[in-house]
Amino acid sequence: MLIRRIPNPQNPGTQSKRSVWKKFFWGVLILIIGIAGWIGVTGALALKNISAENNTESPSFFRFSGEVPPDQLRAEGDGRINILLIGIGGAGHPGGQLADTIQIFSLDPINKSSSMLSLPRDLYVKIPNNGMSKINAVYPYGNEQCKKKNTCKNSVDAGANALKDTVSSVLGVPIHYFARIDFKGFEQFIDSIGGVQIYLDKPINDPLFPDEQLKGYQPFYLAAGYQKLNGKTALKVVRSRHGANGSDFARADRQQKVIKAVQEKMLSLNVLGNPKKITDLITILGNHLKTDLSVDDMRRLAGLIKTTDNSKAVSKVLDTSADGPLKSTNDPKAGYIIIPKKGLNDFSEVQEFALTILKEPYLIKENARLLIVDASGKAGVGDQVASKLKKLGYNVVSTQVAAAPKTATTITYFDNTPYTNAFLKKRFGTNPVKGKAADRQADAQVILTIGSTYKAK
Repeated sequence: MLIRRIPNPQNPGTQSKRSVWKKFFWGVLILIIGIAGWIGVTGALALKNISAENNTESPSFFRFSGEVPPDQLRAEGDGRINILLIGIGGAGHPGGQLADTIQIFSLDPINKSSSMLSLPRDLYVKIPNNGMSKINAVYPYGNEQCKKKNTCKNSVDAGANALKDTVSSVLGVPIHYFARIDFKGFEQFIDSIGGVQIYLDKPINDPLFPDEQLKGYQPFYLAAGYQKLNGKTALKVVRSRHGANGSDFARADRQQKVIKAVQEKMLSLNVLGNPKKITDLITILGNHLKTDLSVDDMRRLAGLIKTTDNSKAVSKVLDTSADGPLKSTNDPKAGYIIIPKKGLNDFSEVQEFALTILKEPYLIKENARLLIVDASGKAGVGDQVASKLKKLGYNVVSTQVAAAPKTATTITYFDNTPYTNAFLKKRFGTNPVKGKAADRQADAQVILTIGSTYKAK
C-alpha cells in the first residue's frame, strides 16, 4: 500500500504554495504553443528538451477536424480539449516530485471559451494494484514504478502519465495532455525576461513565510510602492499568505499583478513575435518544463487559444465547502485526507460537479429547448432532473407534472437536435423518437418524460 505522510495543509509552509501556478500556467501554455509558429533548428532542439511521449488518444475535436459526429462523443464533456497542469517542487526542493498543484485547463473549441478546475493535493485516491494514496503522491509513484519494472524511457514521463490516468478516473473525463513545471522554472522564467515591476498598495510583512527546507520560517518583508522583482522575490510575492497584507484575497490580488506584469513585459519585449526569444525561453526552461503536446497539436491549440474569449473563462476548485462534493477527515496511517462526501472511492458526485464546469461544447452550441415532464408519480423528481441537466448545460425551458404516471422514461424530439438526443440517450438509456407536430408543447424541441422506473444516478 502506498502511503505518503504529507504535512497538514493548515501548517505554514504547505498551503501557501498551492496557488502559485494558477495563473502562471496561462503564460507557460502560451509560451509552449508560441514556439510552434516557428520551428527552426534551435527551435526543434528546444522542443526536444521539453517534449514527452503522449500515451493518450487525441481529442475528438482534433480527430474529426472540428466536426465530431454525435454518435462518436462518448458522453457530455467529450468535445473539450483537456490539459493537466502539474506543479512540483522539483530537484533540490524538500517536496521533490510530490505534485504541489494539480489543475485541469480545459478548452471549449466550439464556443471559444476555457475553464480551469483545481484538485486538492490531499485527495485520497485508489492506486491500481497498490492500495490508497494522496493524489499528490501519484506523480512520484509513477516514476518509481517504471524504475522498478525497468520500463522507463527517456521519451516518457511515467509520473505524468500515471497522474493523467488517475485524474481522468476521478473526474470521469479524458485527459489529453499534460504540462509540468517546477518552482525553479518559475524563478528562471521571471529572471529570463529581466524581472517584472509591480505596485504594492500595502507592504508585505510575513513573519511565517517558510524557509526553503520547510522546517522553519524565513520572514519576508517588501515595502509598499513600486517594486522590481526578480524570480526569487516574485515567487515569494505570489506565495506569501500570512502577516500584514497576507490574506488569501490580498495574495490573489498580488498574483494578478505579477501575471499582468509578466504579460506586459512579454509584450514590450515582443516575445511572441520573436521566435529567437521564444526559443531562448524554452531552452532556459528545458530542465524544468515537460509536456506531451506535439508540435502539430501546439499549432492547432495556438489557433484556438487566439480566438478564445477570456471574459468567458471559468475557474473552480474541488473543495470541502458546504455545497462541494468533498469532505476532510483523518486516516490512522495517511493523516489528513480529503474524500468524496458519498464515501471512499465514490467519485460520482465529483464527476457530476466536474461536468458543470467542463460543459459539453456541442450541447451548448445546439442549445435545444428541452421540456421535462414528470410522470414518475413521485414528488420533486422532475425538478431534481431539471436542476441537474441545467448545471450540465442543457437548455431546460420548463418542467411539468404529468396528469397520470407512466412507467417508462421517453425522449421525444421535434427538430434536428442530434447532439441533445445522443447525450440524453446515453444518460437515460432510452432511444429518442421523432414526435408529431401536434404533440409539441411550449415550443419545446425535445420532451423528456420521466417515468416511474427512473432511478437517479
